[in-house]
Amino acid sequence: MRNRRWIVTVVMYLILTSCNFPSPIQTPPSPPTADTPSTSISTPTLVPIETLLALESPTVAPTRTPSLLVAFPKDQVVNCRSGPGTSYTIVGELKPGRQAEMVGKSPDLSWWYVKNPNDPSTFCWLAADFTNTEGNVESLPVENPPAITVTAVQVSIEPPVMNVACNAFPKLVTINVQITVSGPSTVMWRWEETSTGDSSPEKNILFEEGGTKTVQELYQVNSARDYTLRVRTTQPNQVTGQANFKAVCTP
Repeated sequence: MRNRRWIVTVVMYLILTSCNFPSPIQTPPSPPTADTPSTSISTPTLVPIETLLALESPTVAPTRTPSLLVAFPKDQVVNCRSGPGTSYTIVGELKPGRQAEMVGKSPDLSWWYVKNPNDPSTFCWLAADFTNTEGNVESLPVENPPAITVTAVQVSIEPPVMNVACNAFPKLVTINVQITVSGPSTVMWRWEETSTGDSSPEKNILFEEGGTKTVQELYQVNSARDYTLRVRTTQPNQVTGQANFKAVCTP
């Protein structure tokens, strides 16, 4: 009987103590791991703004600049004149092996208006019969003949100094006048003495072609003094030249 109680006691003890056994240890879940960027991702390369603009800008095909129109001699020196005709003055020349830039043409295509080979800041005319050309002459503008003008007046007095006895006046001096024109024209002119107010009637010189002509006039000197003699053209344009001379009275 006593053994039976002891067995029951042991069994009860075991049941009671089994309720107090610790729960099995549970391993807590691992905390979530943050995504770490892969080291295999490459760093972006910076591109200069100039490169981006160049890529975005449309490609424009370069415009071809037309070549110059030029004239050159056929086989000899060609005179370059102030106008389209042999009656105009020669202001330059185009030698073999040289060329002149063409900028115009005469209405009948017999003359080319070019930059002067001797002075490219000025212009002159070449005869088409004596030149070859390169380029599209049809594109050249038509140039009308220039106005014919007096380009220079030069004056000298002979003698420049006159020694005269004080009682030997009046005396004569010679006025030498050189007038240059650019083409055929009639030039009107006169002389004036600035200190005395003396002047000549208007005179004319006929030019069949451009060039220089010399005329002479006599001037009467009435007393000892310094003189200034001026020559003025009035047609086709006004140009003036002058010279000084002196009359000395010798007792």
